[in-house]
Amino acid sequence: MPIFHAKCSCGALSLEVDGDPLHNHICTCRRCQRASGSALSHNVWFREENVRVVSGDYSVWYPQGESTADVMKAFCRICGGGGFSKSGTYFPGSVVIAGGTFADPSFPAPDHVHWWNSRPHWIDLAEAIERHADE
Repeated sequence: MPIFHAKCSCGALSLEVDGDPLHNHICTCRRCQRASGSALSHNVWFREENVRVVSGDYSVWYPQGESTADVMKAFCRICGGGGFSKSGTYFPGSVVIAGGTFADPSFPAPDHVHWWNSRPHWIDLAEAIERHADE
């Protein structure tokens, strides 16, 4: 069983995950674009019992308000990164972790894309974009 390690930008919040992802996808919906601050988000779902916080404190935000606290998003109290989410309605029994927090070139690739028609027009041009190896 693989073990994966995720960290926020400053390294204070650290997660450890035992086991393969349940889902591993890219999303280009408007909500994910705004939440990630990017053209897409990489969302990786794991069984809740396989995810543990190794170090750091996190703050919680309830996008629908605390009175409807079904969806929660957590992030590092220091840098605001290292996000993970939970929801009893949308993904019961699992935790969604931002794929980029694993920062491991051998991490499994996403296997599908959601909301493809919401992507920015230039996403199709990604292969033509110049690549910088280490910059």
